[in-house]
Amino acid sequence: MLIIMSMLQLQILFILFLNFTSVKCVTHYCQNGNTQTINGETNGTIRTVLSGKNVYDNNLNCGWVIDGGVGKLIQLSITHVNLQLAPSYSSCGSYDHLSIIDGDATVTKAITSICGERNPYEVLSSGRYLYLKFYSNDKNFYEHTGITVNFQVFNENECPPDWTNLTTTDQCYRIRQSPVAGVDWNSAYDNCMFSQANLAIINHHQVFDNLRAHAQNVSVGSAWIGLTDIETEGTFKWLDNTYLVSWIRTEGNNDDSDCAIFNFNTQKFQFKECERDKHLAVCQRNKVNKTSIFSIPVEKEKEKTEVISLRWQIILGISGGVIIVIICFALYCKFHRKRPTSPGSESSTSHRLRYQPQEPSYNHQHFPDRTPRRETNNPQYNRTNDAPPPYADVPFNNTNSRPAVHINPQINLNVTVNSNGDQPPSYTFSAPTV
Repeated sequence: MLIIMSMLQLQILFILFLNFTSVKCVTHYCQNGNTQTINGETNGTIRTVLSGKNVYDNNLNCGWVIDGGVGKLIQLSITHVNLQLAPSYSSCGSYDHLSIIDGDATVTKAITSICGERNPYEVLSSGRYLYLKFYSNDKNFYEHTGITVNFQVFNENECPPDWTNLTTTDQCYRIRQSPVAGVDWNSAYDNCMFSQANLAIINHHQVFDNLRAHAQNVSVGSAWIGLTDIETEGTFKWLDNTYLVSWIRTEGNNDDSDCAIFNFNTQKFQFKECERDKHLAVCQRNKVNKTSIFSIPVEKEKEKTEVISLRWQIILGISGGVIIVIICFALYCKFHRKRPTSPGSESSTSHRLRYQPQEPSYNHQHFPDRTPRRETNNPQYNRTNDAPPPYADVPFNNTNSRPAVHINPQINLNVTVNSNGDQPPSYTFSAPTV
């Protein structure tokens, strides 16, 4: 009888425990225009839809302040994201988004914002508060189910849920397995930062061995770590600015591969392209004290000679040849243009006439009753020094011929007009010899 009563008491206690825990795990919905305060709860769920709905409305503006309590930290796990489309390169401000702020409602700077398909998967607070604020615009033409976030409160001197302490030191580690396809090195750095952590720094044999064993237990082959030679090619440094120890083997380093992964199968650090290759990530944070987030190293000027490929050699050669042909053609046109003929040239009469010295122009009019002079051997009929410029005397061909006249004020021409009866007159032009 006593045994039966004790069994009943255990069942009652178990039911009461389930009821207690179910009450504690509450789902908090959006209350448009209001900011809810959540305190005294160790875990719960937040959904960005109105209560009783599966999709969120336009023009929502609601928030939640989670107060974990004194000596507590908060872990968020983002389990579902279905929002209005947003370009990956844009800021979230003008799109439907959820901002996650490390602090209470008086803090304005967000750790990260979720919009489009962006998902940090995990966010950890640095203190007792986290502030979540959801906003939707009026441009939704399709239905979206919004965001679902689970939160959990834990002691500040313990590793967060799903994190592990691999050594006797005060460091906590987690291999982030979301997204399954992996991320590039910079995104891995950001995801660790959202968890108040850095990419793992592995400078001790114990950490190396324990992390490799842990990765094999969770079936992970490789993951990004906090080792690069971004700052100086060939100089391997951790994010905390310490150098790689000599006992760790590396492979795959070249000018394009500056970020390291831990290959747990080969037990080597392999260097990959920071922005192209995608892998999971190993994050590391302090167990007790606040973690200092290290910055990404900045690349220095690399004094190296770039090797020009054969394709670029061909392109540059063709381009240079075309430029040379154009220059030669321009020079040919410049120095072989047709120029005016000099006075001594025999190319054309017109050119000779152009450069003949001109005599003063006189208006010589022909008078039919005046007998023109003829060229004779008698000196009295010849020109004198004080005579006006010559008419360019021409001998008569017949009685009906007319003398030559000076018709061009600039060029002296001899014109002979021949007339014979009823025939049309003919004209003969000649230039005097200088």
